Amino acid sequence: MLIVVWTAVTLTFIMSRLIPADPARLAAGLQAGPEQVEEVRRQLGLDLPIFQQYVNYLSGIVRLDLGKSIQTRQPVIDDIFRYLPATLELVFAAFFTFAFFGILLGVLWARFPRSVISKSLSIFTVLSVAMPVFWIGLILQVVFAANLKWLPLAGNLSYPKYQVEFRTGIGTIDSLLAGNFVAFQAAILAMILPVTALVISQISISMRLTRTSMISELRKPYIKTARARGVKEWRITTFDALRNALNPVITMLGLQFGWLLGGTILVEVVFSWPGLGFYAFNAFRTFDYNPILAITLVITVTFVLVNELVSLLYPLLDPRIKK
Repeated sequence: MLIVVWTAVTLTFIMSRLIPADPARLAAGLQAGPEQVEEVRRQLGLDLPIFQQYVNYLSGIVRLDLGKSIQTRQPVIDDIFRYLPATLELVFAAFFTFAFFGILLGVLWARFPRSVISKSLSIFTVLSVAMPVFWIGLILQVVFAANLKWLPLAGNLSYPKYQVEFRTGIGTIDSLLAGNFVAFQAAILAMILPVTALVISQISISMRLTRTSMISELRKPYIKTARARGVKEWRITTFDALRNALNPVITMLGLQFGWLLGGTILVEVVFSWPGLGFYAFNAFRTFDYNPILAITLVITVTFVLVNELVSLLYPLLDPRIKK
């Protein structure tokens, strides 16, 4: 796990230094003179040799010192804690939604392979894979926000408007802690479009994998034996076939969770969602090295931890793995 994290951080550090841009010039401002730029470069530690910058960065990670952001002039670790909760709100809502419906629709697809449901799901999965997530978001905005005016166009919960105290950074939780159910409703409505865009872009993977795995299980001898014994079909599907078919699906869901955390950038930009993705987008625009490296570290650690958690879930789903 440590090797994976170290490799990702090292590669990102090297690539960030190879970009032909001068962050000191951006930090000092376009009107700054050469002396001011050099002073800013010294303050940022960019005047040191590359290897020394790398060693200083690694030692800072150990101390949870990720440097300062050129944009916000704040410690990056503080910015991460401020923006990450809003992203996690989207990620968890989208993840549990497409995990539940992806598995459910995948099972239906496998159980009724020649039905109208199967053909409809096949068409839907092809379309969802073909459509970029930012395009899905724009279409949802045009239809449900601009034309029908059912949902907010962009943004999340407005804390000052609803007089909600900023506690966790997660709008739904903060509104519930404040006992403000009008604010809670507004937070839910603000989430619907970005979460829907993420779900549509990701659900086809879990649907297809669940279908393939279920079809494989339903053809095995133990399923035929269960049917011969008179076990009800819904019980065979739910308790026998599905449980054995879930291992590859759980593996893919773990990877999708990591992809969601890194893939919310486009969605957050389209919907002006003040999360880690929007923060990362602004960092990319201004070549703000420290936030880019910190966001890479967060996503990498999340990937590693989720994969480790998935490996711990395998024995719960399939007792044979314990042997």
